Amino acid sequence: MAIEKPKYRVLKKDGGFEIREYEAQVLAQVDVTEKWNEALNRGFRVLADYIFGGNKSRAKIAMTAPVTTTRSGEDSYRISFMMPRKYTLDELPEPNAREIEFAEVEKHRAAALKFSGYLNEELLNRKIDELKNWLGKEDLIPKSEFISAQYNPPWIPGIFRKNEIMVKV
Repeated sequence: MAIEKPKYRVLKKDGGFEIREYEAQVLAQVDVTEKWNEALNRGFRVLADYIFGGNKSRAKIAMTAPVTTTRSGEDSYRISFMMPRKYTLDELPEPNAREIEFAEVEKHRAAALKFSGYLNEELLNRKIDELKNWLGKEDLIPKSEFISAQYNPPWIPGIFRKNEIMVKV
């Protein structure tokens, strides 16, 4: 069974860079104050517990991709899962974990850079710099924090992994 991913339309492509128009979506998210890797691991576990039945209804929710991470402060990150499109904000089961919040993301445009490998903070910062440089050449101004997106489970070898850095424009 295919894993659901955000729907978007590519407006411009330049090598690994794209300008995309995303459809609206609903996110489950948790803020974690830790170093990047620890925040990602802790946030992922909280959200995975929610979709695997850790909610008041004990409902199982299909896994989606990617898992996204956004800096929300000094050593603070927001980890997010897109909720399957069949759910509205009002239809999602109430989480057992109080730190989980939901957000509706409106239709928007974003710049994205695709790349492979195991994502760590050093690679993340290099790819953000690459995207910033490309945005400058294209006279585009970031309108959000940069978002890292990881599409694969941890056992997938680095060369086959799909990652992206995105930012609203």
